[in-house]
Amino acid sequence: MIYIRLDRTYELQMAQNPIRARMCGFGEKDRRPMDPPPIVRLIVRNEDGTPIDVSQMDVNFYMVMADIYSADTKTPCTLVTNPVSSVQSTQAPATGQSAGESVLSLTPTPPMASRNLTGSTVASGNLLTNLENETGVYFVFQDISVRSEGAYTLKFSFTLPPTPGGPPSPVRATVFSEPFTIYSAKRFPGMTGKVILYIYFFSVKLKY
Repeated sequence: MIYIRLDRTYELQMAQNPIRARMCGFGEKDRRPMDPPPIVRLIVRNEDGTPIDVSQMDVNFYMVMADIYSADTKTPCTLVTNPVSSVQSTQAPATGQSAGESVLSLTPTPPMASRNLTGSTVASGNLLTNLENETGVYFVFQDISVRSEGAYTLKFSFTLPPTPGGPPSPVRATVFSEPFTIYSAKRFPGMTGKVILYIYFFSVKLKY
């Protein structure tokens, strides 16, 4: 059974901001991870504002969800339209033609909307020690991609699991990333190489 302390406050901080990525397009299996991978840290405090030692906490049930917004953080960019529409073919009887004859009619279908942010948009908590030898609760988003090019930010939201039989848990904390750029394949300048914290976490403890 999960026991949740409601007398605590929660704060999300960006431990590592994404800088850029290549757009992944509208293929179902194509992935273009952000560079560097976004990493979010959760700070837990008592009622008096003092930070809580999280080293003995069970944080596996803690969850953070990522959403995509415009660079000024004002507009959700959740859905994007595929610019390439498909064409459906139908056969219909031809007017004035002999019996049994028909013509092929090509009808373009309306563009379909897809989720702009794809991949693993929800991350569970990990107790990890950072480069400053501080143990904290971290959420690593190593497998999220963006379908269309542009300038964006990510909004991260933290919720506690709901109590059995109770209402849905409200959002306890949010944070926006710094703005980043998604490039088309032709314009993508390449990887930044700034993945120090992610590589450190992966080499020390982070498991997938």
